Amino acid sequence: MDSTEIFVERKTHHEDWTGEKSVKERFSIKEKYVNDYLSGEYTLDSKIERLREEGKKSEQDLHDMETLSREVLESVKTKHLEPVVRSFYNRTAFQIPGDARVRISLDTELTMVREDSFDGKPRAGNNWRRTDIGVDYPFSQLPEQDVCRFPYAILEVKLQTQSGVEPPQWVLDLIDSHLVEAVPKFSKFIHGTSVLLEDRVDVLPFWFSQMDRDIRKPATKGIGISRANSPRGSFVGMDNAGRHRGGRTNSATPSQSSLQYQNDIEVIVESEPGEHSSQNEGTVTQYSHAYGGEPSEETALLGRRNYQNSSESWLQKINPFAKPDSQRERQPGRVTFTTRDDQPNKRIAVPVRVEPKVFFANERTFLSWLNFAIVLGSLALGLLNFGDSTGKIAGAAFTVIAMFVMIYALMLFQWRADRIRRRESGPYDDRVGPTILVVVLISAVVLNFYLKIVAS
Repeated sequence: MDSTEIFVERKTHHEDWTGEKSVKERFSIKEKYVNDYLSGEYTLDSKIERLREEGKKSEQDLHDMETLSREVLESVKTKHLEPVVRSFYNRTAFQIPGDARVRISLDTELTMVREDSFDGKPRAGNNWRRTDIGVDYPFSQLPEQDVCRFPYAILEVKLQTQSGVEPPQWVLDLIDSHLVEAVPKFSKFIHGTSVLLEDRVDVLPFWFSQMDRDIRKPATKGIGISRANSPRGSFVGMDNAGRHRGGRTNSATPSQSSLQYQNDIEVIVESEPGEHSSQNEGTVTQYSHAYGGEPSEETALLGRRNYQNSSESWLQKINPFAKPDSQRERQPGRVTFTTRDDQPNKRIAVPVRVEPKVFFANERTFLSWLNFAIVLGSLALGLLNFGDSTGKIAGAAFTVIAMFVMIYALMLFQWRADRIRRRESGPYDDRVGPTILVVVLISAVVLNFYLKIVAS
């Protein structure tokens, strides 16, 4: 590899319903300093001071760089992180020069390579990455257990539109066409880790059941990406400089192996400077129908398998049509599939999205119970203050019932909120509590009626 500049990147992803934005932060460092940086012997102080003297970055940018480098190093040390998986791919990018409203990337030759030494093999030695390979795809010099060659291409379409605007029809047509197979929440590093380090993975990503199926579909006519009023076969942003082989990543940190939780079409506010057109007004957002790209990794599988490798043979162990084991504890928000005898405890995880309205519905139910308790308590207070001896007995009974209703409502609210946060599939109803409340309330009314009859 000829590149000497290494980027250390930290991604923080949030569910969009939380209202928080996903953040991608990074800084650069010379490769010769990486080992010393990871060991704590090298800091960015000299580089930051040089940039401050040159005036190329603001004080806020320099402060953020220093903070990020310190926090990344602290995470590496406290969590005992080490390089695990490297990803390699060739990226072809399509974009109109100077116009970031439409960006398309196609990643081919996607390969994941082991960098760890968990099995006692010093693949990288004392270096931060292994040096026995470069960019010589398909890495035939590596043993099959160290490499995972992904059998499809990864397509990503990024759109910048006004906030709340639906994606263009051509994007929806492309998704529904025979050209792609959508795989929401696909992650290159999750896939590579699950294949290469299967003994360290308890839950398999849900797209594994698609890996041993032919995703080709009957051809759909009239599907393509073309410039308006131009010949049918021309692609948006396609020029002689559009194709490059600079999409290789040497990301060998396990922190990048996190599953990206996003929707089929995710609204992401652009944070990189210079990407917004000055003619756009209002809040400009990016619709990212992301197929394996960055920052989102919602991916479609494109193409066909034309070779066998270790990952294919490994994936054939998964039986996507097996019935769940009734003896296995079901996990919240997951669809479980039994595997063959050599992998009895593997589960395929399907992420479950929780809408904010679910929490609001739980709160409304809680307030409804409180409203009932307040009405009942007001009735009890009136009987205690202005009733006769029989009315006071009934008022005391209604007071106890009102307090019981409030306690029950609070416990039910907390119970449901906890299950929602853990994304459990249910059930969320409670038949015992309301039944007891009705029986007790009827008993109090009957008691009041009986005492009145006896007293008269």
